[in-house]
Order: sequence, then C-alpha cells, then structure tokens
Amino acid sequence: MDTATPAASLAPRTSNQQSAAEAIIDALVEEGVKAVFGMTGDTVLPLLDALYGRSTKIRYVTTKFEMSTAAMADGYSRATGEIGCALFHVGPSVSNAVLGTWSAQKDNVPLLILSANLDRFRLGRDIWHEFDVNGVFSRFTKRSDQMIEAKDARRLMRTAMQVAKSGLPGAVHIDFPKDLLPQPVDVETFDLSLRGGAHSDYVSNATRPDAEAVDRALALLQSAKRPIIIAGRGVTWSRASKLVVRLAEALSIPVITTEMGRGSIPEHHPLSGGLVGHFGLSTANSLLTDADVVLGLGCQFRNVNTLNWQLINPDARIIQVEPDPLEIGRQYAVAVGVHADAGLFLKDLLERIAGKGIKRADPAIAQDIARRKKDEKARYYDADLESTPIKPQLITKVLEKIAPRDAIYVVGSGHHTHFANYIQVSEPDQYHWCVGSGTMAWAFPAALGIKLARPDRKVIVPIGDGDFGMNAQEIETSVREKLPVTVVIYNDVSFGALRIFQKMQHAGRYIGSNVGETDWVKLAEAYGANGVRVDRPADLEGALKRAIASDVTTIVDVRIDPWELAHRTPEFKEFHRF
Repeated sequence: MDTATPAASLAPRTSNQQSAAEAIIDALVEEGVKAVFGMTGDTVLPLLDALYGRSTKIRYVTTKFEMSTAAMADGYSRATGEIGCALFHVGPSVSNAVLGTWSAQKDNVPLLILSANLDRFRLGRDIWHEFDVNGVFSRFTKRSDQMIEAKDARRLMRTAMQVAKSGLPGAVHIDFPKDLLPQPVDVETFDLSLRGGAHSDYVSNATRPDAEAVDRALALLQSAKRPIIIAGRGVTWSRASKLVVRLAEALSIPVITTEMGRGSIPEHHPLSGGLVGHFGLSTANSLLTDADVVLGLGCQFRNVNTLNWQLINPDARIIQVEPDPLEIGRQYAVAVGVHADAGLFLKDLLERIAGKGIKRADPAIAQDIARRKKDEKARYYDADLESTPIKPQLITKVLEKIAPRDAIYVVGSGHHTHFANYIQVSEPDQYHWCVGSGTMAWAFPAALGIKLARPDRKVIVPIGDGDFGMNAQEIETSVREKLPVTVVIYNDVSFGALRIFQKMQHAGRYIGSNVGETDWVKLAEAYGANGVRVDRPADLEGALKRAIASDVTTIVDVRIDPWELAHRTPEFKEFHRF
C-alpha cells in the first residue's frame, strides 16, 4: 500500500485471516495475559474492538490518567510475576506513560507498553498529536519497535514479550499505526500444549552457577567470623525465599534485605535483621557494617541500600550473585562473582553443605540480632503515642496489631516511607514500592493492579498526602472496577520530606513545600468510596479495622505530627548531609 496517501479500502478477508488488531490481542491470549489497562482514544479503537470479542479471556480496565495506567500494569506484574500490559492512544496519551514505564524498567518489571499511532501517510509531517514515540521509549525500555507491515503483528508481539522476561526483565514497547490495525493477516495457530502454558514457560532465563564459584563462595562463608546475606530482587524473581532461610539456619547467618527482597525471610525470624539502607532499619545497617563477608543475592548494592556506599566495611569480602554479569563488581570489588540465578546458586550451595555435613549452630548470633532489634524498637517508639497530632509510629503499631498476616502493603514515596517500612512482612509478595525511581503518584494505582491480581488478599496503601493527591482520581477506577483497597494517608498537609529538609538544611526558609487542605473524606464519597478522618489516637484502631474490613475502597485520613522524624540516627543525617 502507498504510505503517502490514505488507503481507500481494505482487502477482503479470507476464512483463515483476521485483522492485525485481532492478531495482536490473540498474541496476548497465547501469552496468558489476563488483564490490559488502558486509556481510550480513536487510534486504539481497532484494538479495543478486538478485545471486546475476547473479553472472557482478557479483562480491560479503563483508567483515569496514563501514569496510573502504566502503574496499574506494573503492580499487576509485580503481584503475578507475569507480563503487565498497558494500552495507549497517540501523542499526549502515550507521553504521559513515560514515568510509569521508566519506574517499571528501573525495578526490572516485565511491562508491555502498546501504543497506537496515526495513519502512516500522516507521519513525519508534524501533524496534530505527532510524537517521536520510538525515539522517546527507546530511552526508557529494553526495546521499542514500530509495526511497518500488518503481517509483522504477531512476530513483534512474541519478540517483545520474550525480551520483557528474558535476562534482566524490563519494559518493552510496540507502536502500531492505526491504518495497519484493520488490515487482514493470516491466522497463526500456536499449540499451547507444546510449551505447557504461557509463552514465558518455554523461555529459560535461569543461569546455573559455575561449580568452582560455588566452592569458593562456600569456603569464604566458612572462613567468615561475621558473615551476612543480603537478599535482593534476585531471590524474589527465582522464588528462592525458602532456600535463603535454609542457608541462614544451616550456617547461622543473619539475613537483611533490599526493598525488592523483603519477605525473602520472615521478618520475625530470629536471623532476620530487616530492611537495609536509607529507608531501612538501624539493625540491618549495623549488621552490614559489622560483617566481614557479604553474600549479595541479586541486590546490586545501590546507594539507597548502602547509604551512599558507606555501610559495607572496606575490608569486607563480597560474594555477588547476579543474573546480569554486567552488575557483578559494578559498585564494589568482589572476592567471588557468580553469574547465576539466585535460586540455582542456593540449591547448589546447599547441596554442598549437606554433602559435606557442614553445620554451624551459634545461638549468640540470634541473641545479638534480638538485642539490636529491641534497642531500635525502643528508639522508634520513644514518642508519646497518645499525643495529638498523631505520631506516625502509632500507625505502624496499629497495623501490625490488626491487619491480616498476609496483607499486601503498597507503599508511597516520601518521609512516611520510613515509618511504613517498620511494618513487618513474612512473604516475598507482601511489600511493594517503586524503589528504583522512588516516584510519587505510583503507589495507589499500582495497588489497584495488585488487587486485581490478588482479589483474595487485603491491600493496604500507606501514602503521603502529597503523593496521593497526584493520582487520587483513580478512586473512581477502584469503585467502578470493584478493586477495594485501604488507603492510609500520613497527612501533614505538605510535602513533608522537603519541609524537613528546608528546616534542617536551609534554616527554615519554607517555599514550595506547604500545600492547602484537602477534604479527603468528601473527595472519597464523591467518587463512591468511603472516607474517614482521624485526629485522635484513640480513634485510629477502630477506623483502620473498619476500613480494612470494607468491600469498597476506604480513605483513612490520619492527621500526623509533621515534625516527627522517622530516624533519629547518624545514618539518616549522613545520607541527606544534615
């Protein structure tokens, strides 16, 4: 077809043909994608029409804003481990998805971004809505393609979904010119029985470790006086949390985690030191500083988990296990670098430990961790929890008391994050935060995607008022789509972290950090949700109980003390140079 002029008509279909749009949606069905999140626009109508005919296989969720769309797909992927899919109209629509796409890419979340573009004969003439979508998305994804011929639809989809989940997972993007979507293409059949299910089942990403590297790692751990394990996202990806616990118990090694590794060991376990780093616990930070051998399992050693690379003793020897060889030695020189899947490494290591009859039982290690936790808990709760405004620590205390043990927490970004991270979790899928980007406006829509994937679980969103205000319109989405979550606003009527920095770093010269009052209760009710404001400590437990039990989204507006610092520690001040 001549791409310089519009098509006059479509070629007739034969009995073994379908539209390119139908081929695209069928590729999602073959992959096992169960949900697509999107914003409607005229360029995506052929794709929506194809979805309409497959609504029993794929649920389409209409959102209120494109950043939310990407975040919902991101959350869905984090909860399922499968590809999250989001669909966008041309120009202004897909450009609004950049932040959400980048956040997923930073955290290695397999996300498929589909955008529909204008007809080909219009492109390149600076027309209304035209946007260099591939030029932009190639900067924020593993791969960005555009369909040039309708017959390429399935090939592009299969390639994109394989890339999204291969190696280090991440975001991928495909752009589809609108005039190609109705074009007839041959129907392709793919026998799912050949691979037993979703496309990802026949793409192996797991790398087995070199035997010599495993032996060297074991020798180093045996020689250590104060070894420690840092469990990162690699443990979560390989579903190896039980193996982490087995290793810790076999050799009496403390385990600390990154944000994406939380739940790799139950945080009430005697050998758990908790979350490490800037947003973590002093217990974990001090354990890492004291360690002479550090076993990093897919943790990358980024600045946020090492307090700008200052937590690890310069004399400590590091064993780094990474599925991405380019990450090994990137932040620290390593004694042993292991290019491997964390789960396969742990299996091989545990086999050697069992085969050699190695066992180290040292109750003093668990006793030391318990002492550090007790001291930290005393510091954390060293506040009048009956005072007004409400201390943020009280929210932690109440949620740990009343929330279901398997509740999922989706945490926003801000000063409140420090407080929320004291809530203990026991499983790898109980805690979610976009740690790589640290963006605001992510948590609430991501929680809706997680709720769609986990309808049987209670989903709780600890979030600041500044963060929640950026995507509060998705309350309507939660009500319409019947995705009830509990939103707990740590409300200090400001961008609290910035105001604290201005107090400590700029002599109290406040500008840009204070915001006006919002009646969150009325806003929730306007969208058909529930809302409650809590000003008194005595009212908090009852309000949270009712909210969590509700079958509709409930906004709990907790008026907190705006000057209560989450950390009274040298590490916190050092990170921000107070």
